[in-house]
Amino acid sequence: MPAASARPAGHGLPLLPEWSSEDEYVKSLLTFATSSDLFRNLCGGVHILDFLTREPDLYTTVLPKEWRDWFDLVSVDDVLDLLLRRDLTRLENPYTTVGEGSPTTNPPDSLLEYVRSVRRHCLRRNFTPVSDNVPEMPTHVSVGMKVKKAHEVTNLAAYVDRLSTEVSERFHEPISVVDFGSGQNYLGRTLASPPYNKHVIAIERRHHNIAGARNMDIHAKLAKKEKIMRNKKEWKRQLALGNGIPTPPPEETEAEPASVPVPVPDAVLADSDFSSEEGFNHNRGSMTYIEHDIQDGRLEDILYPGDVDDEGEQEECQSCVGITSSKDTTIPKPDQAIDSRRAKSMVVSLHSCGNLSHHGIRSLVLNPSVCAVAIIGCCYNLLTERLGPATYKLPQLRPNHPRLEATGSAYDPHGFPMSKALEEFEHECGRGMKLNITARMMAVQAPYNWGPDDSEAFFRRHFYRALLQRMLLDLGVVKQCPDPGRLAGGSITGKDTSGTPLIVGSLRKSCFTSFKAYCHGALAKLGNDPVEGPVITEVAKGLTDDMIDDYEARWGYAKKNLAIIWSLMAFSAAVVESIIVTDRWLYLREQACVEDCWVDIVFDYKHSPRNFIVVGIKKQE
Repeated sequence: MPAASARPAGHGLPLLPEWSSEDEYVKSLLTFATSSDLFRNLCGGVHILDFLTREPDLYTTVLPKEWRDWFDLVSVDDVLDLLLRRDLTRLENPYTTVGEGSPTTNPPDSLLEYVRSVRRHCLRRNFTPVSDNVPEMPTHVSVGMKVKKAHEVTNLAAYVDRLSTEVSERFHEPISVVDFGSGQNYLGRTLASPPYNKHVIAIERRHHNIAGARNMDIHAKLAKKEKIMRNKKEWKRQLALGNGIPTPPPEETEAEPASVPVPVPDAVLADSDFSSEEGFNHNRGSMTYIEHDIQDGRLEDILYPGDVDDEGEQEECQSCVGITSSKDTTIPKPDQAIDSRRAKSMVVSLHSCGNLSHHGIRSLVLNPSVCAVAIIGCCYNLLTERLGPATYKLPQLRPNHPRLEATGSAYDPHGFPMSKALEEFEHECGRGMKLNITARMMAVQAPYNWGPDDSEAFFRRHFYRALLQRMLLDLGVVKQCPDPGRLAGGSITGKDTSGTPLIVGSLRKSCFTSFKAYCHGALAKLGNDPVEGPVITEVAKGLTDDMIDDYEARWGYAKKNLAIIWSLMAFSAAVVESIIVTDRWLYLREQACVEDCWVDIVFDYKHSPRNFIVVGIKKQE
């Protein structure tokens, strides 16, 4: 097979054939997302904890009656089939049979039109490997990887290798790879190893991740295990004197290998053969670790600490632009023109959470030495908001406190959206595209991977949690917010009238065998809370199994309804992910210093649903 370009043919976005241009798609996407009441309700307007705490309930409030009438006739599996798999162009035959001898029916036209609208506004996810001969990772390199991680690293390493080669040819010089938020450095280790042999710089803020990565480098034959030279005779003499096990002195009389690997140097060279006494093969790849907490996209001071140009000039990089929010909060431009002798680099990131993806993309604009980026994001719920009050996943940031009045209006310049196109989009509700935390949290779902068994267990967990919320509301443990409009996202019920969430968190599998088991497990865990724990424990004393059974009997009908609305929310939220990915691509397209940008699919959805990669290449100077 001839070598193919890393860039996909055709569009800069992976669009359905019906779209004639990216601009046509973007306009329709933003119009749909801001004008469809159903979409806005399903993606950001409701929270699953509120499912049984409103009157009438969410199912009745949000969904049209003709939809609910049809849902009454079919199973949840039929609904999922319609949303995710059914060919909507072939509904000339009756959709389903409702019981033996019962009449048949098709979905209402309004439901079909909504499903079509969501599907057509989602970016395509068809995965094609960058080559028919993607190298498999050797066992000593893939150590510690599960199937999902191995699939991601194998395909992304091949993609980055092809892309970096093209960028290197375009700029006529070698390109190093900077791994943004490297974690355990699975990607960097693979790129530094044969057959890629890249020079990789891994930036990671957690010290223990770097320490663990260095030890795995030894196993992957990227580094030698260091030897500790001990004065063995003196060590034994001290033991004989009863002084315990002393620290070996620095004198070297006999060599004895250390029993535990010690950290390797910051920069190590890859070599698959350590039998030679000459040391590393300098034609191999290399690994460099930098411990740093990334707060923005500025990397020059990190990659080249203390390095200044010979003339000491303080010129701005004219091809780079600042980022200004609607509240005039500005991300600064680079401080100076960097010496052109600095090596060019390409920033990559595998599933960088929240704003870290934005920092990686902006690094192309803010750093003269960065000539390309290839970023795969995830955890959209951890993004902050640039055009409105920042929302937070962590409950300790949401309590009712006077200080939040000021911080809530501090529009975060690092947050969503990145592009001017989304910031300035005019719609019936105002100006600018906003996505609250509830919508962004739904965007990390993977409904196309749901199977019959795991989806049923999934729906049961959500039903139990919603029913527990109803019980706690009746018992006075949680309170209802009198003004839901004050909330930036999330449930209208919480530990106080401001909607501060009551977090149950994870429970043992045995807690999901029945609602009684779930209640006992959840209440026992909530009872350990240092603040609310005593109140919850006191309430739990008067809660009998008969009372729990009565709640389940009274609200049992709602389990199917919850499964249907959750399925609609997860299905619709694929548009939310498309908006976020499109915004990142639009940002790159808007920059004067960017020559080329596109979005590609690098993983198979069934293995890794967050499979969009945003690529940008800078213009040559």
